[in-house]
Amino acid sequence: MLTLRFQRVGKKHDTTFRIVAVDSRFSSKSGKVKEVLGWWDPRQDKFELKKDRIDYWLKNGAQVSDSCFNLLIKAKIIEAKKRPVVIHKKKTKEGEAETPIKAEAPKTEEVQPSEVPAELTSETPEVKEEIKEELKEESKPKETEKPEEKSEKKPKEQKEEIKEDTDSK
Repeated sequence: MLTLRFQRVGKKHDTTFRIVAVDSRFSSKSGKVKEVLGWWDPRQDKFELKKDRIDYWLKNGAQVSDSCFNLLIKAKIIEAKKRPVVIHKKKTKEGEAETPIKAEAPKTEEVQPSEVPAELTSETPEVKEEIKEELKEESKPKETEKPEEKSEKKPKEQKEEIKEDTDSK
């Protein structure tokens, strides 16, 4: 099946496109183009098309890509409604994650606890005291095994202790 689509030509950031008739099994970059039907410069929004040859290929059943279809409508070669163009994003590597653009949240005024009446808060004075006590307990350093004790034990002894623990459960 034949397709009318764009073939990218030109330098980086200075591209122009050829409108080509190519077999749909091949990429437009392959060079296996049946015919060059015109060009389009999106930067200057200028184009030149061979209307009679485009009509010929369309009558012979050639399909048109969405972007090329929209250009043909703009050139008034085809009378139809424009098609929505789907732009595919580049795939990223699995290990890399794209950093999403974060929108700044609107700043809200912070209310000091002394300004809020006690009736509006769900915390009563007793609850506040309990929370303070819990925070104090969490902030205390916990007793842990010293690294020296671990290194003194041989690996076999450690495995035996683990087996004993699992057997007792």
